[in-house]
Parts: sequence; structure tokens; C-alpha cells
Amino acid sequence: MKPYLTLLVILVFTSCSQNPPANKPAVVDNAKIEKNKQTALLNEVSELTRAVQRLERQGRDMNSYRLASGAESQRTCNVLMEDRRREVNDLEAKIKNLPDTYSIRLTPIIPDLNECVSCSKKAMSSCVKTRATINGLIKELYPQ
Repeated sequence: MKPYLTLLVILVFTSCSQNPPANKPAVVDNAKIEKNKQTALLNEVSELTRAVQRLERQGRDMNSYRLASGAESQRTCNVLMEDRRREVNDLEAKIKNLPDTYSIRLTPIIPDLNECVSCSKKAMSSCVKTRATINGLIKELYPQ
């Protein structure tokens, strides 16, 4: 019986020494963590850039309501303007939370974008400025 007991003790010690303890900290790869953070940030910037582009297109689409003289068209334009300006304000808040590297590039777009989604007669010129600015920013952030 003693040889079996000795063998059992040896097996237990051997198997325990091969497995790390459960409380051993995991190896942290700081470079990988930093790369994941950077990727997440770039994804967020891309999402915000697409939101600016979408709102700019919606602002252009409002032009038929701006040019129409009827009260119904003006009411529709005002409703659209309220909704879209709310989206622009939400977008601005998200942009302000970005690191300065990105927020200082995206923040100047907001005034023109806000005018672009308005019922003002000069809204289309703001849409043109917004599109030019966002296209320049895309070229800067994502060079090919």
C-alpha cells in the first residue's frame, strides 16, 4: 500500500506544481491594450464623422421645404430643424468628450452643420461649407 501512497503523493505534487495558482495575476500586454484603445477611439471618430455626413445630407434634403412658400412646408421644416438640431447638439457633446487631437478638428464643423439643418435661406451655403470641411478632415484623418 505504501508504494501506491507514495506514487499518489508524487502525482499530486507534480500536478500542482505544473498549474499556476488561481490567484496569479494575468500577464498584461500594455501595447495590446493601448492598440485596442486607439482602435476604439478611431471607430468612435469614424462613427461621429459618418453622423456629420448624414446630418449634412439631411440638411440638403430640407432645401425643398426652405424654398416652399406654404405654411405646411414651413411647419415641416421647423419640425425637421428641431429634431436635427437636437442631433447636432448630441453630436457636439460627444465630440467635446474626445481627446483634443480629434475634438479640435471636429468642433469647428458644428456651427455650419447647425446652420445647414436650419430653415434659413442661407442654410445651403452652410451645407456646402460643412461638406467641404468634413471631406478635408476625412482626408487628413484617413490618408490613403
